[in-house]
Amino acid sequence: MKCLFGIFWHRVAVTFQPVLDKKMRSKRLELFQHLQNRVYAKEFKVRGVYDGNNIMYIPQRLPSDRTFYVKLGNDEPVAPQTAGSFAIRFTLTSSAVIRPRDVEDLILNKQTTTRAITATNLIQLVIRQGPNLENTNNGRAYFTEKGKRNLHSHGIELWRGVFQSVRPTLGRMILTVDTSVAAVYRDGSLMNVVMDFFGARAPRELVMDHQDPRFKRLEKFLNKVRVEVRTGSGGQRSRVKTIRGLEPMAGEFQFTNSNDELLTVKDYFQRFYNLRIEHSRIVGIRLSGRSGRDDVVPLELCRVLPGQLYKKKLPEELTKEMVTFSSVRPHDRQRMIQAEALNFRSEFIVESGMELDKRLLTVNAKVLRTPGIKFHPEQRTLVPEKGGWNVKAQKLNNPNPLRCWGVLNFCTGSLSIQDCMKRLERGLATCCMNLGIEVNPPLAGHEGRSHDVKRSLQEVVDTAIGVGQRTWGVSPEEAFQRVMRYLIIIVILPDKAGPIRNSVKHWGDTERGIATNCLRLDKVLKANDQYWNNVAIKLNARLGGCNSTAESPVMHQLKTQPFMIMGADVGHPGPGEQKPSITSLTFSYDKNATQYVALTSIQPPRMEIISDLEHFITKAMLVYAGRNPPPTRIIFFRDGVSEGEYEQVAQQEIKAITDAIDKLWASKNIKVAKPLLTFIVVGKRHHAVFFPAVAPPPNDPHKGNCPPGSVIDSEITHPTVRDFYLQSHGAIQGTSRSSHYIVLKDDNFNFNLQVIQELSYALCHVYAKATRSVSIPAPVYYADLVCSRGAFHMDPMALGFQFDDSASTASGSSQTFDLEAWKSAFKPLHPGLCERMYFL
Repeated sequence: MKCLFGIFWHRVAVTFQPVLDKKMRSKRLELFQHLQNRVYAKEFKVRGVYDGNNIMYIPQRLPSDRTFYVKLGNDEPVAPQTAGSFAIRFTLTSSAVIRPRDVEDLILNKQTTTRAITATNLIQLVIRQGPNLENTNNGRAYFTEKGKRNLHSHGIELWRGVFQSVRPTLGRMILTVDTSVAAVYRDGSLMNVVMDFFGARAPRELVMDHQDPRFKRLEKFLNKVRVEVRTGSGGQRSRVKTIRGLEPMAGEFQFTNSNDELLTVKDYFQRFYNLRIEHSRIVGIRLSGRSGRDDVVPLELCRVLPGQLYKKKLPEELTKEMVTFSSVRPHDRQRMIQAEALNFRSEFIVESGMELDKRLLTVNAKVLRTPGIKFHPEQRTLVPEKGGWNVKAQKLNNPNPLRCWGVLNFCTGSLSIQDCMKRLERGLATCCMNLGIEVNPPLAGHEGRSHDVKRSLQEVVDTAIGVGQRTWGVSPEEAFQRVMRYLIIIVILPDKAGPIRNSVKHWGDTERGIATNCLRLDKVLKANDQYWNNVAIKLNARLGGCNSTAESPVMHQLKTQPFMIMGADVGHPGPGEQKPSITSLTFSYDKNATQYVALTSIQPPRMEIISDLEHFITKAMLVYAGRNPPPTRIIFFRDGVSEGEYEQVAQQEIKAITDAIDKLWASKNIKVAKPLLTFIVVGKRHHAVFFPAVAPPPNDPHKGNCPPGSVIDSEITHPTVRDFYLQSHGAIQGTSRSSHYIVLKDDNFNFNLQVIQELSYALCHVYAKATRSVSIPAPVYYADLVCSRGAFHMDPMALGFQFDDSASTASGSSQTFDLEAWKSAFKPLHPGLCERMYFL
């Protein structure tokens, strides 16, 4: 930013009556703009900027307390209590003025003052106000339908957008601009949208009742979608309403009108509006009506308004399409960002006097030395190329035998169990043995029944015990013990098999303590050696083996004394979901930081601080002590913390860790020194994108990206914390994304960022599921995986307690949240898997 505006601003609190809740941000913005641009334009000669919640900033002094009365569609002031009107009250929050240059406290003096934070928020709002008012947006990014992609049979589209964020750096404020993608409801005829959602060809396929599983799916999909409803004679007028629910056979729904007549919806629209309902027996919608009752309206009279963001989790089958649409080659992404910056115009910026330098910022970077990859001790160390390496012709560092395994096939219509067993023995078993994993013949192979998953799994166990007893020549009790200790079941699943997989994992993870590995049928049918090698290294890690280690000076230095690497994360429910957040901690217990144990729990929705962290740390250190001497160092990586939460995390989570250590040392009377702590936040959603300053050649091995190991630790870093950006991986497609590391505490390396960078980079090379470096350190990646498995801890048959966004939950429909009820339903990990990498 070349010039920050010098005018003084005032901060004003904004309230609405009737009250508009937080979910009605667009309505509040619409009313605010209507007030200052039309109804009271003469009084707002210099316009204010409004955050859509409860704060406005304006460069003129208003009366300390004033209320305006407005009504959408009416450009004149209205009297209080006018039907459809709103009272908008402005209250001056302080007599102190706000100067944008107050950010100098932060960027020049490295002090996080209240006035610097307020000024930063003001600048952020001025930048975003214009494009957000004109486009569909989520507050941080705005989206247009240009170049959109329709996701057939889902009722939604993908739109491209532009992310904007003001950031303080050393000596200046910078504007981060990046591309973004959002899912948006299809607009147009609601009938067509619903037919597309189900992949229906005719309206008659939309006949359903409350018991139909499709009814719940559709109700969740359409909840709170805004539609335009045709009314008036012949449908010449319309009104905008919000969908509150569904009604079977909407046209035949009966109600009593104001004259105490019993009418059907079909007859009502015919008599009063001359609108003939063609499809009276299909599902319809419920809208919030007058007198506290819902209005029932047929689909054919409704049109979905354009530009409504789809905020729920995308169905699993759309993940690939979302990734493909989002992936943009570096050169194209850079061109798109530059074009957006050059074409960016905002009257709010012009009025404020702010000036922007729209050229890309050039910064200095360095490339870290790539860690070596060590497989078997007798083999030479590999040096990754382009961020990856090949396991072909390698022996694993510590292969664990596949002593006891079985197969369960849920795809017998496409692949017989006999053919399935042959493919696994010919493909998987051969690749395992080539990697040094000893493989015994499978003990069982069964056809699975999707309607009785648990019984199908148990049949594999029973067969394995019987065959094992005969093969090993042992007693039934000994055969049972061996099977329960070593068995791993390979499960073949069809496409869209989420419910089956949930049942498999719940049974294995929480009920029986038996490892399961799910493979998709389409992958198995076209599997080659590379695919089977990837399955093999995952199996080896789950069996307690080690695939490879990362060789680097910092890792060698760490190994001189006992140490622990930890990763932690919190996974939150979707917007509006009354479901718990899931917490996780993973920690290493071996000298190479390649083998990890996971702990998990749940806590109130969207709570970012890990409430059970002290308990997690205590348990982790006790598990570690069962295999090692007390650690001298703990390096803790924390995922998912936003910039505004750094101080809160530093105060609460670091204290929880040190409290756990203090209490454990005291209770166990441990004489050695307490471990030194390093606490690092790892962020992935910062939108800082880096491109090589010099255009790469056409045959560039990095596909136009900066090479893996690129580090930026100056010029654009934060003024008040020690931080850096590390691009640790080579993108398979699209633009590589760096991760942002913020060091909040460092007793181990005295804030030597070079050492922390090398350690972080090395840990990106020990992710057990891949033969490539990954974008974040392995323990953080593992913690993220553990959080994503929350659904597996809930019994798939337990109604009302499901993490799946497509499921209906009893708690979700209530304004209250019963954490204890969820905790009762959340089953702990089975002891048999507690010290295994079951989460891979």
